[in-house]
Formats: sequence, C-alpha cells, structure tokens
Amino acid sequence: MSKRFMYALAGIGILLAIFLGYGFFFKKPNVVKPKVGPIVEAIYALGTVKSDDIYILKLGITSGITQLFVSEGDIVQKGQKLIVTESSTLTSPISGTVTRIYLDKGETVMPGIPVLTVMDLTKTFIQISLDQSSALRIKKGQKAELSFENLRGTKINGTVQKIYPSDGQFLVRLETEALPVGILPGMTADVAIEVARREKAMLVPVNSIHRGQIRIIRDGKTKTLNVKIGAVNGELAEIQDGQILEEDEILIGKGK
Repeated sequence: MSKRFMYALAGIGILLAIFLGYGFFFKKPNVVKPKVGPIVEAIYALGTVKSDDIYILKLGITSGITQLFVSEGDIVQKGQKLIVTESSTLTSPISGTVTRIYLDKGETVMPGIPVLTVMDLTKTFIQISLDQSSALRIKKGQKAELSFENLRGTKINGTVQKIYPSDGQFLVRLETEALPVGILPGMTADVAIEVARREKAMLVPVNSIHRGQIRIIRDGKTKTLNVKIGAVNGELAEIQDGQILEEDEILIGKGK
C-alpha cells in the first residue's frame, strides 16, 4: 500500500470525524406543532389491600391457655369459641378467617400480648402511602384506577375516601368496587389517582420545556418564552398562560 493512498485514507477519516462531530454538536432541533386536546394528570403509587374488620385477641390478665378451638386458615362465625383460658372462655366478635395464631395450648399469656388474629377477608379497602408533594394534590372524591399483577387486563375503579398523617407517613384510603376473586389483604396493586383533567388544553411535548422556557418559531422568527405549566402526563404538558399559539412551531433540542 503506497504512502499516498494511506494519506488519502487518513484525510478521509479526518473529514468524516469533522463531519460527525459537526452533526453531534450542531444537531438541528426537531420541530413539532402544539396540540389542543384532553390531558389527564395522575399520581402513581403502590397500594396495599387492607381488611376493614380485624380482631386481635389479647388478655387483660396473665392466664394460661387450656383449650384452643381453631387453627390458622379456619373460617369462624361471630360468637364462635376461640380459646379457653384458666379464667374465661373467649369467642370471636366478628365473622372471618383466623390468619395468625401466636401462642399454643398450654402456654401462658401475658397481658396485652396477641394470642390470635381474625380477619374478614371480604371487607377490604386500598391503602397507599405518599410523599408530601404528592399528598398535597390528593383530595376526597378524586377518581382512581387500580390494576393487579397478572390481572393487567382487569381495571378496578376506586375513589379517594380520606387522606391523613400517620407516624410520619401520608396515608390515602381508597374505596373500590368489588375486587377480583382471589385478591386478599396484603396483596399490592398499581394505583393511579387522577389529580387534574382538561378537555381542551394547549399541549406541548414535555422534552420541549427547559427550566420553564420553550423555544418556538413564530412568523419565521425564533423566540424563547417563559410559560406556566399545568397538568403533565409524562409525555405532554399543558401550557396555561396563552403564550403558545396553535400556529407556532415548537423546537425540541438545543440547535445552534
């Protein structure tokens, strides 16, 4: 291979590198038109199925268990015998399922120590925990949509019933329509709570907004506008202040 040929190859390589570098640093921005249409903004969280009717059996005095009538997983009726101690016979105040037995026959129970738990598996609600910024946007009556793993084709509707603080958390209680068969307390669901909806909003791509500003082309001139952002759904953002016109062209990227 001659030196002249090698120099020619090197020159082509340099030109190609310059060309690619130019394209990288001076990439032309994409141009899109704004849209007018509906937008829904939601808060997303992981919810947990909770029972609304739970009984935890505890004693007020130290006593030994002389008889135990149930085992874990048993279904009991209201008034059914659960245990007999050295001092009394205790029955279930609710109908439900025995989900946990902590002590066995012959053991001594100290005051305030759980003996067993009965839970109604049919009376359920959804509970979610949110950070402060998300909690501030939640209000009673807002609509929610839930889905469970392996049941992605089944959407369950819900409604925010209340939001309240608890030990540093911000908890939301959702009431739902009937849950699918097999859904039990302790299972989790993906939850989307609708916090904003606009039927006719001026919409632009989220990635066209940089620090509250949008670059547009209007009447053949490029302008940078400070805009007020409303609802955001992940891909599109609502512009609320009338700064963007339908005939504008929105620049995406930092072209030079």
